Amino acid sequence: MFRQTFIRGAHNRKIKGGATNDSKNHHLVHCSLEGEELDVEEMVNKLREEKPLNSWNAQVNELHFHNDFIEFSNHQFTTDKANDYNWSPEVDFYL
Repeated sequence: MFRQTFIRGAHNRKIKGGATNDSKNHHLVHCSLEGEELDVEEMVNKLREEKPLNSWNAQVNELHFHNDFIEFSNHQFTTDKANDYNWSPEVDFYL
């Protein structure tokens, strides 16, 4: 549910985003963001708060930045297809 919350948060801020679960560690998600610096900064700061990001208590425990950018076309979820997702009506998104 974190990936969907992340993508919805980026989409609401009009930031291009992508998110993919790590194939070896189900607690790890690789994310990419691209957009206006202040909007990206605001979203990253929200992620750093270590507070629940949705009503299912998805949250970020650690945030690491890497020099290797994952292209959006290589992500499992992207903001380009955000309107195509069947968002669960049972979840409130806070991000």
